[in-house]
Amino acid sequence: MSIQGSSYPFWGQVFVSRSVLFLVTALSGFGLVQPAFAADITVASPVNGTTVPSPVWVRAHNVGCNGLTPTSFVYSIDNSSTLVKGVTINDIDTTAGISSGTHTIHYKSWVNGAECPTVSTTFTVSGGTSSGPPTSGSSSVTALPSNAVASKNLDGLSGWSDTHDTGTPGTSNGSMVYPAKTPVYDDARELYMTYSNGGGQRFHVSFDNNPTATNFALDTYVYVTDPSHLQNLELDLNQVNSEGKTIMLDTQCSSDSKTWEYTVVINNSDHWKPSNVPCNTLTWAPNTWHHIQIGFHHDNNGNVTHDWVNFDGTHGVFSNTTSPALQSLGWAKGTLLTNVQIDGLSKGSGSVTVYIHKMTFYHW
Repeated sequence: MSIQGSSYPFWGQVFVSRSVLFLVTALSGFGLVQPAFAADITVASPVNGTTVPSPVWVRAHNVGCNGLTPTSFVYSIDNSSTLVKGVTINDIDTTAGISSGTHTIHYKSWVNGAECPTVSTTFTVSGGTSSGPPTSGSSSVTALPSNAVASKNLDGLSGWSDTHDTGTPGTSNGSMVYPAKTPVYDDARELYMTYSNGGGQRFHVSFDNNPTATNFALDTYVYVTDPSHLQNLELDLNQVNSEGKTIMLDTQCSSDSKTWEYTVVINNSDHWKPSNVPCNTLTWAPNTWHHIQIGFHHDNNGNVTHDWVNFDGTHGVFSNTTSPALQSLGWAKGTLLTNVQIDGLSKGSGSVTVYIHKMTFYHW
């Protein structure tokens, strides 16, 4: 049996012995364990029959079988004897470096010692890499240092509120639901907005206190039911330093510039600036979970640099983004606050529903 290991913060992996599978199979053969007859595993990625890049985003949700709660959830690739354990007994959510060509991932689940039917998905990898998890300096993401502090799961945090962003034209009204039942996840936060003439609604929550951290990373999942009404999706981090000044570490996917934009502050007024990394909310797949990760840092003078962004496993490196981003807003020192802002289209009116899941900020 091959053993792999990784200290990779975003996608930690734990492996289980094949002897567990052998024992369960043997007991079932002697009639000591009754096999389950129906599996309930939802595969989110890779979708059967699709072509994907490597590292491959491996993601599935498991609720057991025959109405029983799962006790274990693992996957294997092709004919490998390595079983990769999920992050929980319900979820597998990781990346795997897989060579180019056609491959099959087998998802396996157990309930009370009995093995559920295996669910498999076959797909093609283009532009594959060597096997193993991504590492620092690879094409996937820069690894986080050991001293990075993770926030709580923000979508489940109390204290969220929302307001119309007066910096946008038109009008907007919003509401939230938590926990909201969605495909794959049942503990996401629903953000709902009605708008007219490009109005935007800002959903926000304070989640921690750290006036001295200078490096940050966002890791979240986003689901949009109908992106055709979503002009921009804004994902912000605001930090109040020890002098009481607010540092704006703000990013948005914009259908206007068709890039990931970042905030620049001039004369205490913030403005959006397009980057070299493409993004367009109007082209996002509807009713699909998208995995977004963003890395950024600032110096002691409040100049922010956006470093990289991952969107569904595609890694983008920002160029020439270092800009002043310091404002005087009168907020409490050390405050760490996030905004998730939804902007409607500039013409007409409509509604937008967005879900966020596992929203986490790392700071160090």
